Amino acid sequence: MKHPIHKATQAGLLALFAAVALTACGSGDDETTPTATPPVSAPPAGTPPAPAPAPATSTPFATPMNSTDTSEVGKVETYAFAEKSNEQTLGAVSFAAGAVTFATSLTGAQAFAGAALRLYAPNNTGTAPITPFNASSFGKLRIELKSSTDATLTIKLQPNPVAADGCTATAQALVNSTQSEVVIDLDSTSFPLPEYCNGAGSAVAAVKAGVFSVDVINSAVSAGAHDLSVGRVSFSN
Repeated sequence: MKHPIHKATQAGLLALFAAVALTACGSGDDETTPTATPPVSAPPAGTPPAPAPAPATSTPFATPMNSTDTSEVGKVETYAFAEKSNEQTLGAVSFAAGAVTFATSLTGAQAFAGAALRLYAPNNTGTAPITPFNASSFGKLRIELKSSTDATLTIKLQPNPVAADGCTATAQALVNSTQSEVVIDLDSTSFPLPEYCNGAGSAVAAVKAGVFSVDVINSAVSAGAHDLSVGRVSFSN
């Protein structure tokens, strides 16, 4: 016969073990508290791009308003020359989209030739009274050009009186069939005297003080049509 105290003690121990196990395992109904995700910091804002430079301001010299006149009360003229003038045919002068266009045609190759537009300084018509434009304070010539036939145009700064032999400050501009502004430094590197002048003529430093006209010449010498277009002409720094 077993002693009753042993049975009671055994039952008590079983109850104690069950309580401990239940406490350790939990009731099974508790929910796990989610861990908060720390906020992601926004990336620092990028450095804003530098502002675009302000457009260069310029002083108008000649702005064609038709085929013969400029908005600055100046005149537009044409001239042409060729080794064999009888092989050169002059075309009509036209005006469109703010530019004057002039063309010639050569029936044969020439040793020299040219079709030119001359744009006079403000308030000048090519005859007296003459008031040349003082460009001494400017460092650049800005001129809108194009040619549908040739890739190079010649630009001459003419003094008063005009250098009939072409011995004056002369630059070259690369162009195409789209009218665009060409900017040229007003120095002896960009505007030298032509080689055939042998150093004699109106150098750019001198002619800047009194620009009577800006001449643009298509000097192509091959047989065929040759044209040029000139839009706004101005000076700037």
